[in-house]
Amino acid sequence: MALERAKKSVQKTVQDLETHHERDLLRVGLCYTDCHNRGGVERVLMQAARYLSRTCEVSIASRSFPQHDKWADSVRRERIHGVRLPLGLDLPWTRMRTEKVARARRWDVCAGFGVQAPEGSLVWVQSVHAAWWEEARLRRKGWGRLLQGVNPFHQIVLGMEDDLFRRRRYRRLVALTKGVQTDLSRFYGVPASDVEVLPNGFSAGEFHTGLRERHRLALRKELGIPDDAWVVLFVANEWERKGLVPLLEAVSGLGDASVHLVAVGKLPGAVLSGRAQKLGLSGRVHFVGPTVGVNRWFGMADAFALPTVYEAWGMVIIEALAAGLPVLTSRCAGASEALKEAFSGFLLEDPTDVAEIRIGLERMRGGVRWTGVEIAASVSEYEWEKVLGRYEEVVRSCV
Repeated sequence: MALERAKKSVQKTVQDLETHHERDLLRVGLCYTDCHNRGGVERVLMQAARYLSRTCEVSIASRSFPQHDKWADSVRRERIHGVRLPLGLDLPWTRMRTEKVARARRWDVCAGFGVQAPEGSLVWVQSVHAAWWEEARLRRKGWGRLLQGVNPFHQIVLGMEDDLFRRRRYRRLVALTKGVQTDLSRFYGVPASDVEVLPNGFSAGEFHTGLRERHRLALRKELGIPDDAWVVLFVANEWERKGLVPLLEAVSGLGDASVHLVAVGKLPGAVLSGRAQKLGLSGRVHFVGPTVGVNRWFGMADAFALPTVYEAWGMVIIEALAAGLPVLTSRCAGASEALKEAFSGFLLEDPTDVAEIRIGLERMRGGVRWTGVEIAASVSEYEWEKVLGRYEEVVRSCV
């Protein structure tokens, strides 16, 4: 009997200690529309949750979660229920529902990743839509500009940006680059003192030079690409803004049947396949849908290209470099700061200039000065372990 009482006493002590420990942990709520491993911001959310869960009690408020992924069993999941609507019509409603969850949970720090972030959040600003809108309006003409103007998505996001930033509904802001910080000030009058600058990172366990040995031959065989072909990789969902069409035209302009292009992402395959066929690229352009294991595709390529017209950062650029691939991208991309021209790739002045893209591809095929291992080493400062250590400091400063 005495032994049984002693056991119960020990169990209660352990439970009390665990409860006390949980209460001592910083309670952090991370909020975004969706949580998965296929998109850029969604992956940032997952990485932040995984890292912070080591020392904090972490919850994620989102409409969706990975079904078969035990990436963070210790993370609490708060599902935001509701109907999905096209053209961003559900964004204001999603913010309202997320704010309701945040008020009910009373986290010590609420951290958001978009314009639907609850009031009083620490917001990691991945881009400023007003800056992209300005750039797009300058470049688009005729019907393209008219259709953009009547698309309600843009007006909804611009209105929510104005409400979040100009009215100072945030607790603190994190900007990917100095350029994003400047955009926040220029469009919404956000003072520099409200903003920390912190880039996105990459997972060293997922993106590394060993991907080539693991995936090169198998994936080329799967797509019917010869082992000795020179393969350019493009990874994006927003294919129009990120320059897939001029890239197709530039590959066609090379006039080299041994050059293949692999495009990974949520793409209108039928439309783009027809465009590729008209350019004489049948059998040399391969469209791959959105995929969870996107890192595999970096292992089968020889180079990476993203001729984007606007890119606040561009996580795939860092990931390509981490995989040891030379990169061709636009000077306007935030992540271009990690690229050393002629050593790890080349930069485009005008990403809409097909001739400039073609010349860039020719230079890439001619080779860069660094080996794949040297290219990968050049971006080590962007490993998530280092980036998120700084992010946690910002999170804790908001208490």
